[in-house]
Amino acid sequence: MGRMRRHFEKGYSYFVTTVAQERRSIFTDEKMCKLLLISIEYFKLILDYKIYAYCIMPDHLHLILHPCGKYELSYIMQMIKGSFARKFNKMSNLTGHVWQKRFYDEAIRDEIMLMQKMEYIHNNPIRKNLAISHVDYPYSSYHHYFGNNKNVLGIDPIDY
Repeated sequence: MGRMRRHFEKGYSYFVTTVAQERRSIFTDEKMCKLLLISIEYFKLILDYKIYAYCIMPDHLHLILHPCGKYELSYIMQMIKGSFARKFNKMSNLTGHVWQKRFYDEAIRDEIMLMQKMEYIHNNPIRKNLAISHVDYPYSSYHHYFGNNKNVLGIDPIDY
């Protein structure tokens, strides 16, 4: 049986979820969260994509990402995950896989769907009892939209 190919549609944003290997809680450390945000921001400049929303959970990451240039979603995620994994392993004195091999993605077809996915992402820490209020959870784009964003990852203006 051959590898399942990912279908990429140009011009769409994507709701992306990627999970740590064996669902390890690698993002309970502030330094690792910041390292992931820096990796995402770094590749934004090189691979030409926009970020509309994100939330780093203890064992997974949610993004709303919009590829703008010549690079497809699979390559963008490969670069983000690979770069972070190499740094994580070096800083943690570990080897091996950091992320599950695949990631989940769903094309966002309109502004209503975009708002639904953003609401899902921003409510995730509350649903999982990681915070009582959105304000209490630092690793989310919620602060960009409803407060003061102190994270290094820049959120792009929504142009739907």
